[in-house]
Amino acid sequence: MHTLVLLAALSSQITFKTSQDGALTTITPQVTLTQSCQCQVQMRFVRKGKGGESTSVQRNNLSIPANRPIDLSRLRINIEPSDSVTLIVTVSDGQTLNLTQQWPPSE
Repeated sequence: MHTLVLLAALSSQITFKTSQDGALTTITPQVTLTQSCQCQVQMRFVRKGKGGESTSVQRNNLSIPANRPIDLSRLRINIEPSDSVTLIVTVSDGQTLNLTQQWPPSE
């Protein structure tokens, strides 16, 4: 069991911090890498609701240091109960590193 926790702590990963303030949801994707990286970060946000569907894509090149959680962005949105939203974050160095994570987690 301790080995699994240690491996999770030592691996590169994307996580999401979320908070609620009234009707607004704040989503902050974070990345922690085991090695420093000149990476391309892509965030794809899709919302489906009563008014239709919208997609937003952002791409940035970032210098990401090793072993430190780095906030990649902050997204504040009003999510209606009938809305379906997905945020997919990809971090890649174009070679060996290719991390992708989705919020909310797929069921």
